[in-house]
Amino acid sequence: MTILAKVKICSSFLLIILVAGMLCACGSPAPEVPPTSDTSSTAADKVEVIYFHRPRRCVTCLCFEERIRHVVKTYFQDEMNSGKLTFEVIDIGDERNTAIVNKYGAISSQLFINSVKDGVDHIRDIQEIWSWDCRSDAEGFEQKVKNTIELSLKYEE
Repeated sequence: MTILAKVKICSSFLLIILVAGMLCACGSPAPEVPPTSDTSSTAADKVEVIYFHRPRRCVTCLCFEERIRHVVKTYFQDEMNSGKLTFEVIDIGDERNTAIVNKYGAISSQLFINSVKDGVDHIRDIQEIWSWDCRSDAEGFEQKVKNTIELSLKYEE
């Protein structure tokens, strides 16, 4: 038997299996989906905004901290006061911060937002921060940080 004949037989066999599987699947009822509760909240229980930095800092890294701090204090003071939102600035070079640096996997100047929902961490590394042009477009940078925090509070990504 030639290789071509073997390929044709295998292809035919696979086609028969696929068709049979599709016919069986079409006859099966759809799986039952439990109803969703209208009373459940989709908002995060808590949002942690954490800016990590290295011990030696450049002008851009200092700008990140200044602008993020400004956004949190200006737009999210109520959330801060209620404990719904926290903001921390962490030096990754300080040995006292080893546990939190390891938890987030921070290796440099980075902004992380952790939306805690039902006791589960949903940590996001906001790498886009580097393209948001902190130094030459402070207003645009702040708006992007604000939008990102707002989405995290609503538990939307």
